[in-house]
Formats: sequence, structure tokens, C-alpha cells
Amino acid sequence: MARVMTVTGAIGAEALGHCQLHEHLFVSRGPATDAFPALLIDDEARSTAELARYRAAGGDALLDAQPGGAGRNAQALRRMSAASCVKIIAVTGFHLPMFYRADSFFFQADEDALYERFARELNEGIQDEPGSEKVRAGAVKAALGAKGCAGRTAVLLRAAARAAAAHKGVPLILHTDRGAGAPEALTLCAACGLPERRVVVCHADRQAGDRAPHEAIARAGAMLGYDTIGRFKYHGDAAELTLIRHMIGLGYAGRLLLSLDTTRERLSSYGGSIGLTYLLETFLPLLRAGGIRAEDIDLMTTGNARRLFEA
Repeated sequence: MARVMTVTGAIGAEALGHCQLHEHLFVSRGPATDAFPALLIDDEARSTAELARYRAAGGDALLDAQPGGAGRNAQALRRMSAASCVKIIAVTGFHLPMFYRADSFFFQADEDALYERFARELNEGIQDEPGSEKVRAGAVKAALGAKGCAGRTAVLLRAAARAAAAHKGVPLILHTDRGAGAPEALTLCAACGLPERRVVVCHADRQAGDRAPHEAIARAGAMLGYDTIGRFKYHGDAAELTLIRHMIGLGYAGRLLLSLDTTRERLSSYGGSIGLTYLLETFLPLLRAGGIRAEDIDLMTTGNARRLFEA
């Protein structure tokens, strides 16, 4: 039986239930939040209230996609999970350079040292954040910047891919800019021993018109994290529905995962525009009304996440 490591301990993959695999529920102050205040999500009470509403709407689990050194607070996630009864998966790995100070370990360490850090957070627990409770990461985050897999990003990505590959059932969550650089990243991950089926390519749906990148990623065997739902600065829900219908029509329902990629400006407990329940209460009914079959909706919200951790 496959196991998933959450911030309160390991659970069976079948216990995930409805799972949104790319959210942000707590982000501490740092260089990126100073530059972009919408990224700051640092009120534990408000975030817990957001989770409680998510749980009441039918949400069972989620992945908080903020890695170490970039504003993650694993102890806050643990407390929030216990208070709300929502299962939370924390991530190790790395984010875009804007989240780190110039002298960060992530800019200085070699590949082996980075790998050792990521593997330690998966195996032993997160040790460089306040709090005494043992919290282990359950997935690895990686981020492609404007230069794709070149330079420092290649070093970081190899370390992240190696860490995921070395741990059965641990996926890699890959930030991209509209899917750019994903084919090269998947090739690099495969060379590190991480099969494409354990990589979730995020944010490709920030553009929904050109289907070719979506089809190529799915054809390669990777998962597509569709997380631009309710992000109206990119496009409306109708465009997202059309894209999802197209991908399902090609037989890729088993490659799609749905989430919201929440920010402060879109969390209702912070006065934001939609809230963590938007997928459950608004977008899934839109899918049903748009002719998406119940079994495909179940795959995209439950079955595919469970299968990802069983891989």
C-alpha cells in the first residue's frame, strides 16, 4: 500500500480524497513578498479558517507548494492541518531566485549538498525552521525560470530530481512559465532516474489557446497541474473548460490535476476574490454543466493524485 507523508504523519494514498496539488496556505515574509505583497500569506488564524471552509466544502487534502528558504513554515502547516482536519503535504526543493537572498545556500551549494538537504527533509524532517515537532516533506518542488534548464537551475533541478527519484512515491512539482522548458526538464529528470509519470508540470494552463505544449507534455507521460482556475488575469473559466475538454477528448483525463495556486489576493480569509473552495463550489459544477463526465472529474480531483503518490 502506497504511503503519503503529510505534515502530521504518513497516510495511505487512498486516504487523500479530494486533493488540490498546488496551493499556498502560508508564506512568510522574504525578498519575494517584499516585492510582491500578494505573495505574503502569514496569518495562521486566517489560513486555518480558509482550510476549515475548504474542509466543510469537501476538501480532504492539499499540497502547499512553498519550499524551504522561500517562506515555508512547516510548523505552521502542521498546526493548521491539525486544527482544520485537512491533510497537508509540505515540499522540499527550490523556487525561483526572487524568493532568496543573494547569499542563500541555494545559490552557493553544489549539487550533492543540495541533494543531501532535499533527501534529509524527506527522510528525517525539516530542521532549519522554528519549532520542535518533527515534520517531513512529502514531495519535491522545482522551478524553471526564464533561462529554463540552463546554468544554476540545472544544478538545482538535478538535485531535486535525484531526491524524488530516490524515494518511492515522491513526486516532483515543477513550476513553469506557461509550460516553457518542460520537455527539456523532463529529459533532465529522466536522466536522473525520475520517470516522467512522477513529474507534475504546473502553470501550462496560464495559456489555454495553444494546445501543442499541453499535448506534448501529456504525450511524454508527465502530469499536467491545471492551476489557473479562477485566475482571471490570464483567462476566464470558459477557456479553462475548453482546454480540459480538449485534453480529455484526446484521452488525457488520467494526466490532469486541478488546483488554484492560491495567493493572498485570492484567499477569502484575507479578503481575497475567490477562496480555496472555488474549485469545489464553482468550477466543478461548471465542468459538470459543460458535459465533463463524473468519472473524469473524479480522476482529476482524486484518482490522479492518489496514483501519483503510488508511482
